[in-house]
Amino acid sequence: MKSQRDFRNYLAGGALAFGVVLLTSQILQLMYGGLNAADMMSTNDFLTIAYIASHIGGGFLGGYLVARVRRADYINTGVVTGVLAYIFELAYNIIFEGWFTGIYAVLFLLIGGIIGAIFLRTKLERDSINGLKKKEESKPPSQASELPQ
Repeated sequence: MKSQRDFRNYLAGGALAFGVVLLTSQILQLMYGGLNAADMMSTNDFLTIAYIASHIGGGFLGGYLVARVRRADYINTGVVTGVLAYIFELAYNIIFEGWFTGIYAVLFLLIGGIIGAIFLRTKLERDSINGLKKKEESKPPSQASELPQ
């Protein structure tokens, strides 16, 4: 049962990561006259940066949210989320665009997914350290005068 829930979480994270990429790609295609992603990357530096940023940002968001639910094995969570997002992107591009995505898409989705999952881990560790410090600061100092003599 737990593995089914994990698989659904991975699928949801991969779909969300791909959704960010697809939304960005569709907006850029609308703005720049219906170019596909391969043509967009070769024509303009801004479009190349937007393509890379959408993949890293989508991977980050998907990896972060899946790691937030799983709270274990953070790097593996980011990798699986990135790979599933790439599979979604590959299937979409083959069916609707008629071309394969490059190696850069999977690379940036993996980087984003891993960074997102590790970001959550460091955030949780920092919060736990800050929580321990607050607990120690809020304790009243022990008074020696209350001891029986």
